[in-house]
Amino acid sequence: MMRSLPHKLSLTMTLGFALWLVLLWVMPGQEDHKVEKKQQIREAQPITQPVEDSPVVQAAIVLPSPPKVEITKVEAPKPVVKAPKRVEPEKTTKKIVEKQPVKPTPQPVVQAKPKPAPKPVERQTEPKPIKPAPPIETVQEVSVAQATGGRALLRVLEHGKGPQIEIAWPQEAKARDLLFARFQQCFGMESVVMDGAGNLYRTAEGRGTRWEINMDRYSGFLRQAAGQIPQAERRIEQAILRHHRGLNDPSLVRIFPRRVDASLLGGLQSVAGPNYMQANHIRARYELQNNRVVVRDIRLNGAVMDGMIALAPYKRC
Repeated sequence: MMRSLPHKLSLTMTLGFALWLVLLWVMPGQEDHKVEKKQQIREAQPITQPVEDSPVVQAAIVLPSPPKVEITKVEAPKPVVKAPKRVEPEKTTKKIVEKQPVKPTPQPVVQAKPKPAPKPVERQTEPKPIKPAPPIETVQEVSVAQATGGRALLRVLEHGKGPQIEIAWPQEAKARDLLFARFQQCFGMESVVMDGAGNLYRTAEGRGTRWEINMDRYSGFLRQAAGQIPQAERRIEQAILRHHRGLNDPSLVRIFPRRVDASLLGGLQSVAGPNYMQANHIRARYELQNNRVVVRDIRLNGAVMDGMIALAPYKRC
């Protein structure tokens, strides 16, 4: 509203000034016309004065020049801007307390978690077959009844019937040496040399004389030594070969008393069960545990049997 009022005043004054100029332009023409009429009227009037008395002098009539019109520019009034009222500060008797700028509380710096290092690309391999856990083996002491039944099994074996039995020795040299000493001292084992004809030789007989074995005392179940042989047993073999020179196709064999083999066969039958006589082969291995010889990892035709047996010693040691 304050801005439109000066605009209207300026427009009104401009229109008024223009009207005034038009009037000035029209008015002088009318006055000339009136003067011409007056002159005509004057000329028409009869001259009463005698011609002889005074000559007629026509005076020139000079019309006054039109008044000069001074054109003044009228500026539009500027809008009146009211000065803001000065607000004087109120007088107060209170002391001005300067407030200290508030320090922004530091925000805890959140440490970005380090990105985990890229894992190495694992090559996909075929999963290895999981081996079944071995059955829990319990040590079984061979009873007197089992040993008695083992004597019958030994006679069957001596006639070439029954399963083929293979018992492995330990792979470690120290364990083999300890087992050999234990068999010699406590189980009455004999290490002898057998030639191609089946004759047995040892150092107790004369040179070239074979050993006439007592089949009532010793077992006819002979074990041929193969693979790594204990050092002490190797020395016995070399001594026999020096004593009986020229033996044809000699080989080292081990012979046990009948009571020891009867205990072994009776214990194997107790683990194998009624399938013992129908088995083609039985495999196991010796192990020395706390000065006790045990037969473990018994397999009947490749099937693992649960349990292991402890051999009864031949004599106290």
